[in-house]
Amino acid sequence: MKRLILLALSLCFASNLFAQNIPAQVDNIKFKNLSDDWVEMEVKIKANRNLAPDAKNERFVDNIKVMGYFAYEIKTKDKSKAFDFYKAEVEIISIEQGKTEHVYFYMPGIVVKRDRLPKTPPYFFVALEVNGQVLPIDKRAYSKNLNDDTIRSMKIKADAESEPNDYILKPSYNAPLGEIGARPSKMAPMIIREPKKQ
Repeated sequence: MKRLILLALSLCFASNLFAQNIPAQVDNIKFKNLSDDWVEMEVKIKANRNLAPDAKNERFVDNIKVMGYFAYEIKTKDKSKAFDFYKAEVEIISIEQGKTEHVYFYMPGIVVKRDRLPKTPPYFFVALEVNGQVLPIDKRAYSKNLNDDTIRSMKIKADAESEPNDYILKPSYNAPLGEIGARPSKMAPMIIREPKKQ
């Protein structure tokens, strides 16, 4: 059952008190070309303070879910505007207050080559969730051509239309890092959830 992230994505954009009021935030996003046409997305996550009343230690922010969304415009036979959506997520065990850790997503080279995708998706954003609560998004977490309304719209469409591309955008632990020349640094300690057996 999908979470109703939309309801929480009220997107209270950055203010002077932004960092003080949320436990974690996206500090920076970078894209990089790798071997065999693969593309790497590096997301830097900074921990602030764990304000949860049941926190094990307020200096450590736990269970940070990082959700990456990509959208590429595609050509249709009737020349109408359409998009291909990709999404992936990982969960970080914990980050210490004031420190920054890195999360990586990878777009397979065969898809990049087949669809002639650019290094940086025209539209992208990263949402964070801590203990089931989706955090506000500031301008460092999305592409320049997005805003409050378009992020919300993209989220709705991606959740509705991304199923044909499920599992294509890969977290680091599912990507062939050595084969594609990826050298991730300060990679956050992640929870790797195995699929449930039927």
